[in-house]
Amino acid sequence: MKLRHLVAGVCITAVVAAVGATLGMQGPAPGGLPARVLAGYYPAWYDAPVRLRDIDPHYGLVYLFAARPVGGAPGTTGAVYWKAPGDGRAAAAHFKDDLQFARRVQGRKIVLSVGGDGNGMSFPDRAKSRTFVASIAELYREFGGIDGLDWNTFQANQRPDTVEMIWISLELKRLYPGFIISAPPAPWSAIDQRFCRDMLSAGALDYCAPQYYDGPNLADPAYVVANVDQWVKLLGASHVVVGFGINNAPNFMSDAQVATTWRELQRRHPELRGAFNWELATDERQGWPFARKVGALVLGR
Repeated sequence: MKLRHLVAGVCITAVVAAVGATLGMQGPAPGGLPARVLAGYYPAWYDAPVRLRDIDPHYGLVYLFAARPVGGAPGTTGAVYWKAPGDGRAAAAHFKDDLQFARRVQGRKIVLSVGGDGNGMSFPDRAKSRTFVASIAELYREFGGIDGLDWNTFQANQRPDTVEMIWISLELKRLYPGFIISAPPAPWSAIDQRFCRDMLSAGALDYCAPQYYDGPNLADPAYVVANVDQWVKLLGASHVVVGFGINNAPNFMSDAQVATTWRELQRRHPELRGAFNWELATDERQGWPFARKVGALVLGR
C-alpha cells in the first residue's frame, strides 16, 4: 500500500464479458457491506500497535495489512501467510480474540488485505488460484472468520490476472455469503480502471478505493475531486471509496484539507460509499483526526 504506484491490467475476455452481462454491474450491495464505509489500514509491522478492539469506534471497517505471498512476489504456489503484529501492547497476544470481539460485539468488518508494499501476485492458471482460495480459507478458519478480501496484489510491474481474480472473488463469495471484495487502485491508471470495471461487471467486486496520497500531486484537493469524478462515472458512486492520508509529510493532506475535500466530493456525489485512511497507527498517534473529524462527516454523525 505505502509507496504503491500501480501498473496493472490485461484485456478481459469475451467469457468474462458474458459473466458481467449475466450478473450485471448494478444491484443491491451484499449483506456484509456497510451502507457507509469508514475504513482504516492496520499494518502488522508495528511493534506496539493499538489492539483491534481499541481502534476508534468511528472505523467500521478495518483492513488487516497484509497477507503476503509464500515465496515472495509474485508467489510460488498461490498460498499466502499472515504475520501477527508486535505485542508491545498485547495486540498479538489478543489478536484473534480481539478480531472476533471487533466483529461480533462492535459490529466492525475485518477485511484481509493481500499483497501491498512490493508484494504483487500473479494468477496464471486455475491451479494457483485454487491454492490461493484454500490459503484464504485456512486463514479464515485460523482467525475464526473474516469479512472480506482486499486485492492489493497488482502493483509495480505486476499486472492483474483479471479472469482468475474474478474466479477467485466469486468463489470466496460463494463460500462465505456476504464476503466483501475491494481493491485500492492507482487513481490515474487506465489499466486499473479496466480491472475494477471488469471485476464489478462480473459481480466480483463491491467497491474500488483509489489512493490519494504518497505520490506526486495525489494529495492535491483539486486533482482528487476531478479524478473521483472519473471513477464515479466508471463505477457508480456507491462502488467508490476515497482513500486519504493525513500526515505532516509531502503528498499527504492535513485533516482540514481532507474534511474540505470530502465535503466537496459529497456535494457532487451524495451516494459515495465512503472513505479510508492510510493508516491507523498514524491516526492514533495524531489523536484520531481522521476518525473523529472526517469520520463524522462520512458517517453523518
